[in-house]
Amino acid sequence: MRRPIQLNVLGCFEIRSGDKIVELRARKAQALLTYLAVESDRFHSRESLATLLWGHTGEERARHNLRQALSAIRQVGGPIVVSSGQSLSIDPEICAIDVVEFLDLVKGTDAQTLTAALKRYRGDLLEGIRLRDPEFEDWLRNARERLRGIACATIDRLADVLIVENKDDEAMTALGRRLAMDPACELAHRSLMGLLARKGRRSDALRQYQICVDALKRELDAEPGPDTKAAYEEVLKTSANAPLSAETGLAHTPPAPGEGGPVVAILPFDNLSDEGDRYFTDGITEDLITALSCFHDLQVIARGSTFVYRGQDVPEHEIAAALGAQFLVRGSVRRSGANVRINVQLIDGEHGRTLWAHRYDRELLDVFLLQNEITSTLVSTLVGRVEEARLDIARSAPVERLEAHDILLRGKYHHHLFTAEDCRTCIDMFGLAIERDPNYAIAHAWLSCGLGQAMVHNLGEHTDLVDQAQAAAERGLELDANESECHRVLAQVFLTRGDLRRSLWHQERALFLNPNDDRSVCAMGEILTFAGHAEEGEEWVRKSQRLNPYHPQRYWSHLARALFHRGSFDEALSVLERIGRPRTDDLVYSLAASVKIGNPKIVERCAAALRVALPDFDAMAFVESLPYERAEDRKPSWARSPPCCDC
Repeated sequence: MRRPIQLNVLGCFEIRSGDKIVELRARKAQALLTYLAVESDRFHSRESLATLLWGHTGEERARHNLRQALSAIRQVGGPIVVSSGQSLSIDPEICAIDVVEFLDLVKGTDAQTLTAALKRYRGDLLEGIRLRDPEFEDWLRNARERLRGIACATIDRLADVLIVENKDDEAMTALGRRLAMDPACELAHRSLMGLLARKGRRSDALRQYQICVDALKRELDAEPGPDTKAAYEEVLKTSANAPLSAETGLAHTPPAPGEGGPVVAILPFDNLSDEGDRYFTDGITEDLITALSCFHDLQVIARGSTFVYRGQDVPEHEIAAALGAQFLVRGSVRRSGANVRINVQLIDGEHGRTLWAHRYDRELLDVFLLQNEITSTLVSTLVGRVEEARLDIARSAPVERLEAHDILLRGKYHHHLFTAEDCRTCIDMFGLAIERDPNYAIAHAWLSCGLGQAMVHNLGEHTDLVDQAQAAAERGLELDANESECHRVLAQVFLTRGDLRRSLWHQERALFLNPNDDRSVCAMGEILTFAGHAEEGEEWVRKSQRLNPYHPQRYWSHLARALFHRGSFDEALSVLERIGRPRTDDLVYSLAASVKIGNPKIVERCAAALRVALPDFDAMAFVESLPYERAEDRKPSWARSPPCCDC
């Protein structure tokens, strides 16, 4: 029987009437319906409900508030709450409840039923709602933990069933969700390592072990157990002499012209040292191919196709035409004693002109560590340069002639300008890219990112924009569960919601899928700082700056925040002074750092800058808006500032 009203309390509160979402704004009314939904097996007295939610207001006022909440519910949902004397309950004849359906479906044993159960579990009970009623908060906390535990156990059962049925990809998706709910679940990490190794993705399995190590240290201050360490050693042993699989990115098939994103061919770097150093030179080239393949908006020609041009005197435009590539990367490596010099060029495949070139000089200490560092830096830089070159073409062409990827690039150009008008334009562009290619996962991710920027510019209701941003990024993941951009943006959405656990999981997933994306590396530092791990956060942000020497100014903002919470106030202020166009956060942290330093002249200067930019600045509201995990990090550091600061 299909009932006319659907009440969803797992995840964000939602009432649906048919396909339409019905808006119930009053949080106490939402809380009342949530309690009745979870405890739907019996009637509840009006007195107990009034005490639960309004006990601190006095008996008469509590009864009045209960009547007001019931009236608000009836206005939007009709008679979904029924009474029996002085007791109330939700009418199961006209209202379906997701938590009731969830608890019924988890009793199943087959994959289809368990998947249906987890589809109902959209998130923690009444996600994002926090009330100041101790009795209700105690009940909500216990109910959340109980339902989360049931969901975790259900995921474990589903993963076991899928593994038995040899549905490894679906099992990995389930285990990924398990880790989103509990990043320190060692069994899930170990199972995921095993599945990745079984599919030949040994480097990913090893990376998953490192994610496990980091999560256990951060969440529990513990190390992996013997079983997990043994699994790690087994992957190491089997990967030592294992052949490269197609999933490493080296078996890429050149795309058809005009298909997908820009095509890049990494030509074998020239070895300018002894023949015995060829392994190092080839290693740089192969690592570049593999790492660039992690960026889904690039298409990278396979090693087997590019290495045939080693030592061949063939013009660049002919190589590009033969490989179907718009861009070529050439380079050379020279070792001299304890030093190495690497030259790299990005070349326009059609015209043969150099679009970008750079030289890297490094001291040669650990060969493989150095190779990894240079590869990471090159990858991060090359991705940006390829995008800039493609954008030059996109900007000069009429929109109606552009493919989805070029429209996306044009949208990103406006997004990076960071003005209200450009924000509106970028959202339109991302929407147009999706219209051209509805299955373009990255476009959905960038639409989410544009909606996030719209919050900064106050281009809509904040709550609505957050919901829209989350929906866009989640749609991208539905299209491609392994799209790192979607995970990266979702991490920011959940950071905005103050859900650091889910934010951190998505950020770790983004880094797992694309470890050389400097934006994800920097965002990891941002999230860890908010989570109370400023020292670790600083390390991540500094790494992102090494990866991308041309990084945006916001990287300085994230570094300054980490330094501030480490107590390095002078250095934090020095970093903030590098920012040409400071945002609200930058101005506030400059003032906070100057107060900590205790120099009245610097305090006055920073306070004046904040007053000019934000005359109506509300310090307490700003602090409350920051998603800090620890209460001590929220304390406004300018609380003891001199009288000259009126913020």
